[in-house]
Amino acid sequence: MRKWMILALTSLLVLAGASPVLAVSGAGAIALEFPIGARYNAMGEAGVALSQDATAIWWNPGGLAFLQDRSTPHDLHIMQSKLAAGLADDIALYFGGYAARLGNGTLGAGLTYLDMGEQIATSEDEVELGTFSSYMFAFGLAYGVKLSPNLGIGLGGKYFRDKLADDQILQDRRGGSGDTFAFDAGVLWKVPAMRLNLGAAVTNLGPNIQHVDADQSDPLPRKLTVGAAWGLLNSESSSLLLVADALMPLVVWDEDDQDYGLGIEFDENVYGFGAEWSYVQSLFVRVGYKNDSAGDIQDVTWGFGVDLDRWVGEGIGFAFAQVPQAQGLDNVKRFSLSYRF
Repeated sequence: MRKWMILALTSLLVLAGASPVLAVSGAGAIALEFPIGARYNAMGEAGVALSQDATAIWWNPGGLAFLQDRSTPHDLHIMQSKLAAGLADDIALYFGGYAARLGNGTLGAGLTYLDMGEQIATSEDEVELGTFSSYMFAFGLAYGVKLSPNLGIGLGGKYFRDKLADDQILQDRRGGSGDTFAFDAGVLWKVPAMRLNLGAAVTNLGPNIQHVDADQSDPLPRKLTVGAAWGLLNSESSSLLLVADALMPLVVWDEDDQDYGLGIEFDENVYGFGAEWSYVQSLFVRVGYKNDSAGDIQDVTWGFGVDLDRWVGEGIGFAFAQVPQAQGLDNVKRFSLSYRF
């Protein structure tokens, strides 16, 4: 085995600590695992019933439908997060998303890019073969439309590709890259009389990611997420919002086929809940909790945000979040910048 394989596996194991569904269910394409948007990360990594901006491409395409209710028809969101600070500083996650009204609904596009850093390829006899970089990316499109004033549905599709190593440095000259595609679907229902949102989304439904052959392929991180968001308090000066999500992996081991199949894995559920307090819808303080026993994560999340619209007349927002990883790994910091126009 070439040393590049050890280095690549080390990077994957580090990322697996931040991606519990991968760690316990054998899923690949881990770039699809990390929640998008510092706001939702700060509240226990929960947002399937709350996201109604460009981040809904990741959370719930049904949320895109409600961009129609805003005075600004365009939404832009970018996020950056180092995933192994102090251990592998060149491993980082990036997201860029854009959503705009189109016809009776909203079209969104997003790109997730996971930079897994640079490694040195070394042969069995300790000869350096050069350096190579590893990465994963997913490009997705989603469209959301209202079926009624308070009910939105959405569909999305994505193309995923990774490059773990250059084929020319591999012993068999193949297997360093793989690609696949997947589909998402979601629904968001608002109950204005109760200031309540209910959401559900099924994401990452698609063929396995294959590098060498079908027998060694890995399933996508398929999942079902359900959640709620409740506006407990809303006044001119302040508001208080509560949110909660439950995630159920749709990747189960089939003993007969000796492979992963489609089904709900009830023993590996992930829960997150949190709260957001705001002052005049401009300053935000957020806190939450994430419970993932299989991924060895039971810890607090927190963050804050600023919306500059009140002061500069432009829909510019900034958000910060700190979220836990598996025991033994440092917490992760995520930064988001948004613009409504």
